Amino acid sequence: MISKLKNDSRDYDWGSVSLLSDVLGFEATGAPMAEVWFGTHPGSPAKLADDQDVTLYKALGRHLDFMIKFLAADFPLSIQVHPNEVQAYAGFLAEDAAGVAIDHPGRNFKDQSAKREAIVAVTEFDLLAGLRPLEKIHSAMIELAGQVSEGPSSLLQRYAALAISADGHRALIGDILAGEHSSSMQLELLQEIATLSQTRAASELIDYPLLALMTKKFGADRGLLLALTMRRFTIAPGSAVFVETGVPHCYLSGLGVEILSSSDNVLRGGLTSKHVSAPDFMAMLDIAASLKTAPQQPTQIVNGLSRFNFGPIEFALHKIAVSGANMLIDFGLPGESILVCTSGELAISNSLEERVVIRRGEAAFLSADAKFYSIAGSGEGYLASSLSS
Repeated sequence: MISKLKNDSRDYDWGSVSLLSDVLGFEATGAPMAEVWFGTHPGSPAKLADDQDVTLYKALGRHLDFMIKFLAADFPLSIQVHPNEVQAYAGFLAEDAAGVAIDHPGRNFKDQSAKREAIVAVTEFDLLAGLRPLEKIHSAMIELAGQVSEGPSSLLQRYAALAISADGHRALIGDILAGEHSSSMQLELLQEIATLSQTRAASELIDYPLLALMTKKFGADRGLLLALTMRRFTIAPGSAVFVETGVPHCYLSGLGVEILSSSDNVLRGGLTSKHVSAPDFMAMLDIAASLKTAPQQPTQIVNGLSRFNFGPIEFALHKIAVSGANMLIDFGLPGESILVCTSGELAISNSLEERVVIRRGEAAFLSADAKFYSIAGSGEGYLASSLSS
């Protein structure tokens, strides 16, 4: 079947007042509009457009193992990591056994699923993802140490030494999150960084304007120090960054399409008013994967159909681009899929003689029951598909 989907925006405080309405045609609410989910996750299940009393989950009778969403950010999200399969299962059972309610603000594991994700830029998209090489972190800490007073400078020199120690990234990030070497000194350091960032231009090693933006929203937060350890990317429309489990990341600004495992498991390390669990953040942290994180472009399969390479995981993402001179005819799906339209309109038909048209900001579920699909029209979109057997 082909089913057109609907859902409401989720109004998180980091969302954009205008991006979803200006670019994708959603009706503005006057409040920050952050995300629109298309999937079966109970946190915000998509509904059938022609019968909004029926969710996609109810129509299918089961959950999908992925979802796709529009994400619009005006301010930095939290610095966070996500668990792998073993970590999610163990964490969920442990919190259940401890009697922590699913909706408790201190709950880390909302479900038993791993969470991998990728963000594709619809507008220019700015983010922190992965970790910088140790030598750059060391140099940044030393440079900053020369800009602050004696006590905070000594703490930065400690961080610099940890960065080039045997345990490198893990030792440094763990020390920042633990704050055990005089929390008052760390607070003094963060306050001085906040003050410095207001008047300094970016140097080769330290992005002071970014730190100033973070300070405006979160004050003297340990996330300022974590940000110094992370890589920053500004990706053009059509480019993607894949975030494996255990990779620290923080979306900063822009409109994107996000494909992810159908999970809401988030372990936060900073830049948030929500629960931060330093031990869980450190337990999830994957240094090797974090050092490999980088933007990518999709590989063209045929004219109008390209695929991103996220490796052997549970979902796939294709870019669709059609016009009057270029249609996609009779192609097979990798598995059950959801197609979102980011510009123009896409006319979807299948070998069962079903047809649906979606326009910018709209989405449709495509069942793998049909052997072939065709897409015509004039527009672009992204096709998220399950690869699970």
